Amino acid sequence: MDTHQVSAARLISQGLVGPPPVSPTGTKLSPAGSVVEHLGCVQAQNLPGALASIALRLGADETAGIAAVRAAIDSGEIVRTWTQRGTIHLTTAKDIGWILGLTGARTMKSTAKRREHFGITDDMLDSAAQLATTALRQRGALTREELLDAFAPLGAGDEYGHSRHLITSLALNNLIVQAPMIAGKDDMKYVLTADWVPLPTELDAEAGLREWMRRYVLSHGPVTIDDAARWTGLPKTAIRRAVQDCVDSGEIMSAKIGEIDCFHASDLDDRLSEWGSDAAKTLLVPGFDEIILGYKDRSATLDPDHEKSVVPGGNGMFKNTVISGSRARGTWKRSPRKTGPRVIVEAFPGQTVDSDAVEAAATDHPAFT
Repeated sequence: MDTHQVSAARLISQGLVGPPPVSPTGTKLSPAGSVVEHLGCVQAQNLPGALASIALRLGADETAGIAAVRAAIDSGEIVRTWTQRGTIHLTTAKDIGWILGLTGARTMKSTAKRREHFGITDDMLDSAAQLATTALRQRGALTREELLDAFAPLGAGDEYGHSRHLITSLALNNLIVQAPMIAGKDDMKYVLTADWVPLPTELDAEAGLREWMRRYVLSHGPVTIDDAARWTGLPKTAIRRAVQDCVDSGEIMSAKIGEIDCFHASDLDDRLSEWGSDAAKTLLVPGFDEIILGYKDRSATLDPDHEKSVVPGGNGMFKNTVISGSRARGTWKRSPRKTGPRVIVEAFPGQTVDSDAVEAAATDHPAFT
């Protein structure tokens, strides 16, 4: 594999090209659950986009699309919470405990000053936990507004920061998690983790990090240690040790691509030979998809000169991207018109996008069906 093939290889690793991912642990999951377990975590502050990202990886035979992803959430396979970097993700319910065991306390420490700014004390969080537990046990799954109503006795105030940090703190401590979907809406309710996840996978910190890195490399490779550290928000020393342990066991392999030390699945070169031509096809990718967000260095897919077109103002809001020839060529959005082209494309400077290929990609795209 050479540097020009990295993006195509990542498209294959992630399941955007080639066969849909299967469970990396051999767990009996739905196709959508298997995709999420394979990726480890799926960035999900834009929930409709995250649902579409998973649906894109279900394969041509999975015609249910986003409905299948929503069903996997409602069935208890997939949950949503703040897993890493203080950012909300979708992940497999059975794994949320050991993932937060790696990241939860670390994120709580990093956000302590913000809680202090909003007047949220440890005693207040203890009271919020008791109020949430009582309300959820008595009433079942609650919307965000209903959960905040349960916190009214705290007198914490109605600023956005108060409500946000009350909820995220309980989630980071794995008391609550988002699930199931709200019927007819692109939003989720809150439940007690202990009630929603009766049989969590138990892994200590060392085993958990090793498993997380195994999945990350298998699903995102080729990757670097810097990519993995940025994705998890965890220290490089521990990341390097966990990745090397996976290399030593033969579960993944190391390779020098150009002058860069990388890691990927042992069979990725073979899959690249088989599916590389498909990786050149046109794809319509949601804005926060892992093919863009899953790396510290995303230049293999998105030219640094074009990043401002995808993230205008550097505000963290990523636009949808058109990928063709395994490279991001422009941004896209749905046309508001009922007739004519379904997709509006804005090509990057110096790039061209085949409008016919874009329309063909929209034909069975989950965001359009």
